[in-house]
Amino acid sequence: MNWEAIGAVGEVLGAAGVIVSLLYLAVQIRADAKAKRAASMHDQSDAYRDFLHTMATDEDLAEIYLRGIRDFSSVTEGDLVRFGSALGFLFRVFDEAYFHWQEGNLDAHTWNGFESPMGDMLAYPGVRDWWSTRAHWYSEPFRELIRAKVADAGAPGLYREPTA
Repeated sequence: MNWEAIGAVGEVLGAAGVIVSLLYLAVQIRADAKAKRAASMHDQSDAYRDFLHTMATDEDLAEIYLRGIRDFSSVTEGDLVRFGSALGFLFRVFDEAYFHWQEGNLDAHTWNGFESPMGDMLAYPGVRDWWSTRAHWYSEPFRELIRAKVADAGAPGLYREPTA
């Protein structure tokens, strides 16, 4: 065997090693992206569950929340801070979920778990009134989503609304 043949075999082996390394790297990047998506879904779901848990266990806040979503102007003083903070927390969760949905980090099933309650909540006049005071805190793409949800909102009905 001559040196040219040995060099050619070395080049082929080196190229094969590069290809194997690139394939391994692609598999690792894909696995990392999948793990990041799973973490995003978990974090967003945890935050939403925390909100629901707080509403279920804090009787005073639940009463303020119910009163506030129906009539924002009825919430005053310290209750206004609690109501605004609760909705601010929730809409920040929705905003982050929307961002992750747009980036491809939430699957359709998980996104629906945020989008549907958001639409139901925006049927309430108190939520829309609160939003009008805080929309500027959120990203323009999210504000556009909220505008569309408000335009499509039906009658409130999450909490056995009183009939007129």
